[in-house]
Amino acid sequence: EFYHADLIGLSVLDTGGRRLGKVSAVLNHGAGDLLEVQGPGLGDGALLPFTLAVVPTVDLTRGVLIADPPEGLLPDPAAKPGTEDADR
Repeated sequence: EFYHADLIGLSVLDTGGRRLGKVSAVLNHGAGDLLEVQGPGLGDGALLPFTLAVVPTVDLTRGVLIADPPEGLLPDPAAKPGTEDADR
């Protein structure tokens, strides 16, 4: 368990070590905590469920957490802007 204040400001890396952004807020909507992540390519930010499956590692000493978000939860960094709806 972690204090919300300890999580805010942590760098968020994916399982391959790519930086996704930083935790800007921790939200609780009753069913569980969500981490609001701000970073390049995330627009107004992204919400990650704060579960062991999605956030398997939190390292307060290093100031990072490792995220393994489900496919489609975050924008694909390789996609060109404006092509999100190209398959529709």
